[in-house]
Amino acid sequence: MLFDLDGTIYVGDEMIDGAVETVEFLRKAGKKVCFLTNNSSKPRAMYLKKLKSMGLNIADGELYTSAQAAYEYIAREHGGKRVYIAATDEVKEDFRANGVTLTEDNPDIAVLTFDTSLTYQKIDKFCRFLHRGAFFIATHADLNCPHPISPMPDVGSFIEMIYAATGRRPDIICGKPYKPAADGIMAKYGLNKDKIAMIGDRLYTDIRFGNNFGFCSVLVLSGETDENMLKKAADKPDIVLNSVKDLM
Repeated sequence: MLFDLDGTIYVGDEMIDGAVETVEFLRKAGKKVCFLTNNSSKPRAMYLKKLKSMGLNIADGELYTSAQAAYEYIAREHGGKRVYIAATDEVKEDFRANGVTLTEDNPDIAVLTFDTSLTYQKIDKFCRFLHRGAFFIATHADLNCPHPISPMPDVGSFIEMIYAATGRRPDIICGKPYKPAADGIMAKYGLNKDKIAMIGDRLYTDIRFGNNFGFCSVLVLSGETDENMLKKAADKPDIVLNSVKDLM
């Protein structure tokens, strides 16, 4: 069972009611659990630490991020290429630790993550590399990231800004609802698509991801999507729940 994080397991620093108990219930029922997030603002180690501090018992192998999908894709398809990455320092180190050769000059590839340390200088450099022909990878394309006060601009918003400046859109996007994330998950667990369920709060990432690759898609109404949005949406889930707690 694949669980989105933001808006599904927690919002901000608050765990959604019943989320921890639901995960334990599913594990006891013999289900494999994986937490699949598009948020690439932090390295995997920081997500593991955060989830554990919030009371969720999680193993290293139970977390998969859009950043992980990106560096695995680079290793498979562009091994040895030089990469410029717009990212926090911690995420840069995560890419470097997983075999990606990073550079600040003349890269073959430019990678856009949810860089919460983004500056004008980074944007300008990123755009210049795209003008020179660098292959453009985005970790994901969510327009906003859930937050208790108000939604935060996410990579999808950055993509639109870069498109306005360069006329370039990503050559590939690695997170939900795109193929690199699906390839990574199916390889990780060795499961057929009919054995996988995707549980999340966002229609155009979580539910579309499930629908695109034949997974069971389960929408929870604890995050971005409300019933009115669902009625108007083209992406329809197989199952609708108020929250993950209803899985029990």
